[in-house]
Amino acid sequence: MLLDTSLPTGLRDAGVVVEAPWWTNRPMLTGAGRAAIRAVHEADVAAGAEVITTATFRCSETELLGLGLAPGSGTAWMVHAAVGVARAAAGPSVTVAGSVGPADPAGHGWLVTELVRCGVDVVFAESMPSRAEAGVVIEHAVVSGKPAWVSFQCADNGKLPSGESVVDAVVGAWEGGAALIALNCGTPEDVEDALKAVRERYDGPLGAYPDVTGERLMDTLSRWHLDYDLALIGGCCGSTAAHLKAPATHS
Repeated sequence: MLLDTSLPTGLRDAGVVVEAPWWTNRPMLTGAGRAAIRAVHEADVAAGAEVITTATFRCSETELLGLGLAPGSGTAWMVHAAVGVARAAAGPSVTVAGSVGPADPAGHGWLVTELVRCGVDVVFAESMPSRAEAGVVIEHAVVSGKPAWVSFQCADNGKLPSGESVVDAVVGAWEGGAALIALNCGTPEDVEDALKAVRERYDGPLGAYPDVTGERLMDTLSRWHLDYDLALIGGCCGSTAAHLKAPATHS
């Protein structure tokens, strides 16, 4: 499967401001902003993306309340709007993955619940910095009945930001019920080093979507798809739909 590209990068290229503390939440507040998000999604689909991730990476309840949104319907609206935009862009044949980014683990249950209420196809815990936080999202997704995907951040030493082993994290996520585990948010070199290590202990569904550091992303992903038997490939920070347009081997 071919994953979409970086929503913040796509929005910035379209002239939309993406910065803390709002990140990609601010565009959701206006019709023009939602149209910009949909355009990024649609460009990825047109380039061949088979999975669209919702603009909910920064939509934990704690983060939304910190922006001054009202509890309850005020915060839930942001999630529902993001999923609605993604679903409209995806159409009937593209998977919509509900993105859950790093945040206070105590709040992950709320976001997973809202994503499931909106009808996402899978819950996707993205850029997880620790085994424990990934485990929380996986548990909530499994209880909800939705497939759980998880991606782990890759550093240059085979470690997570928490200091834990990427390999141990992948194996633990699989044992905890994840249906697919990916590696992301690292240079292609760092991600490939992690892929090699992971494949020595784990032969289940695996994905990779590295940061863009050059123009040949799809060449790298096509090779990885074959060398590491990847079920999911795509681009993380710095990637755009243009990076997906080169021919790629994917299923």
